[in-house]
Formats: sequence, C-alpha cells, structure tokens
Amino acid sequence: MRSAFKVLFYMNGSKEKNGIVPIMGRVTINCSVAQFSCKRTIAKKRWDCRQAEYKIEE
Repeated sequence: MRSAFKVLFYMNGSKEKNGIVPIMGRVTINCSVAQFSCKRTIAKKRWDCRQAEYKIEE
C-alpha cells in the first residue's frame, strides 16, 4: 500500500504583531493532518508565500 506524505510551512498572518508573524508547520500523512508551531518568527515582508520559504534580498 502506498502512503501519501506532505510537509508544508506557512506564516500565520492572523497573529501578526508589528510586521512579525510566527512560522507554522503542517504534516499530512494519508489524509491525517497535524499542525504545529515552529517556535520561530519572521518579518512578514520576508516570507515568500509561493515557495513557502524565507526571501533573501540581494
């Protein structure tokens, strides 16, 4: 039997304070979902929603 496994990181915009948002994680295994806080924060403008990663400005 084949298993489906997916990991997603996202920012929680609803808990924004002074432009800083927490980074959250979501793990899905065979349609069972577990969400967790990564215990990290980031400036909202530095998060790339499409790639779900930190933007490095050049």
